This record gives sequence, C-alpha cells and structure tokens, in this order.
Amino acid sequence: MVRRLLEGVGVAPLTPMNDDGSCVDYNAIKSYVDFLAEKGVDGMFVLGTTGEGTSLPLAERKKTLESFLEANKGRMTVVSHCGAAVLEDIIELLKHSKECGADAAAVVSPFFFNHKQEELFSFYDKIAEAVSDFPLYIYNIPSLTKNPVSVDVIARLHEKHKNIVGLKDSSGDFVNSLTVIQALPSTFSTVVGCDAAFVSVLIAGARGCVSGPGAVFPEFFVKVRDAVKDGDFDKAFDYQKALTKLTMAVGNGANIPYMKHVLERRGLKMGGVKTPLKNLTDADIELLDNNLVAVMHKIGIDF
Repeated sequence: MVRRLLEGVGVAPLTPMNDDGSCVDYNAIKSYVDFLAEKGVDGMFVLGTTGEGTSLPLAERKKTLESFLEANKGRMTVVSHCGAAVLEDIIELLKHSKECGADAAAVVSPFFFNHKQEELFSFYDKIAEAVSDFPLYIYNIPSLTKNPVSVDVIARLHEKHKNIVGLKDSSGDFVNSLTVIQALPSTFSTVVGCDAAFVSVLIAGARGCVSGPGAVFPEFFVKVRDAVKDGDFDKAFDYQKALTKLTMAVGNGANIPYMKHVLERRGLKMGGVKTPLKNLTDADIELLDNNLVAVMHKIGIDF
C-alpha cells in the first residue's frame, strides 16, 4: 500500500455521536466523509482535538478510525491521531492505525505534567522505534499540553527516525512554523493548525493546513489552496480574510458543541459531545447563530 502525507486542505473532522454524547454514532460517519470529499478536502486528521479523540476509550477510537477509513475509500489522505496519556495505549493505537490502513499517524506531546525537552525527545524516540516503518507526525499544541516541542528536538528526531515525517504545528506562532519550515530538510512535512496563517504558511513552504473549522466550512480553505496553486496571491489573501472571519465565528476550533450544531444545520447528523463538554443552551445557540449569519452575509454565503 502506498501511504500519502497531508497536503493542501487537511481538516480535523468532528466525531458524530448520539444525542447525549455517550457513544460514537458510526452510521453517521459515511455521509460526513462524503461531504468533505465532495467539497474538495485533501486529507483528514481523524480523532484530533476537534474529534474528541482523547475523550474516547481505546475500543471506540479504533472503531471510529475504521469507520472513517471504510467511508473514505481512499479518496482523502487519512492521518490517525493516537495521542493519549499512557505510552502503551499510544503504541497500541499506532499499531492498529497501521494495520487498518491509515496513511500515517500523529501523536500529541505529553500533557498534564510539564516536561523537559530531553523527556519529549525520549517520548517520541520510543514511539518511533515501536512503529519504525509507519509515518508519524509530531503534534504540537502547547495551549492544551503546556509542552511545546522545540525545533531542535524535532530536527533531531527527524534525523534519527526517518518515519518521523512531519509536524502538525497548532502553536498559533507564525514564527515558530516558519522556523520549522526553514530549519528542517525538504524531506520533512509541516502542516499548520492556525487558520489565520493558512495562505501565509502555504506561500512560505508549508505543505498544508489541518483545521477544525475547515471540517465545518471547507469551501474557503479550498479556495485559498487553489488560488495559491494558481499563483494568484491577491485572490488567495482575499479568500483568507473571509476564511478567518468564518473560522472565528465558529469559535476558532475551540467550540466543539457549536461546530457540531453548525454541521447539523448543514444537513449532517453530529449529535452531542463527550463529557465533560456540554451541549449548548438554546440561548447560546441563538447568539452564536446570529453572529455567524451576519458574518456569512458579509462574505456572501448562505447558512
């Protein structure tokens, strides 16, 4: 099997659940994957932050990935997020991802405890050795983990382990993303999880994005990608302005209950969210909807 890496428009799909969020609704995944593929999405980062992956038990995570892969039928690149609090669970998820046909996997840096950079190096070193023939992304999101992975550690890991192929940088730090792009060789793939920087990092050499809001409104991400490919940077930056307004209106990836609500409004069954997240009240939804409708009106699309 030829495994692909993330490029262009990558999204972090939300995970459909039943109404109270107590379990995954596997039957709802197919129509959602069809929706993303038909909109022109290039890849999916399954069970990432907006997919609530770290809130699900291992068995559900495995079956969810299998359901996304079955629904995808090879149309988009699929990267499985395997981050967890227990190293043995991570390795189990990585081996499962490889066996069931994911193109690659990603692992978020350790969370809860604060770690030194040498500890982070050791963490990823062990993971890479456990699945030495499977492509791996480092997932850097220090706003949630409090453990940023330094450029030096990333470079050392890539030099030692050729299966550490890339970084998903959700630091929100444009300079950090540029530093990685410039410091690492061309064999290393950087994708960025900061929507507001999408066009800028594409031009600067990033391979693409991985966006939570992009899994709700993929259209403007696709427009940015295509304009950059065509070399029409003025048009790309115009689309970027619309994209940024839209992603901020759905919570910039942080409001998972609202993004699920918006997808329901777009005709997809999403259900509730996993505890301790809570579904929104009617008053919350009305306020957010009013803001979103106003933004969408300004940029010329319907809700």
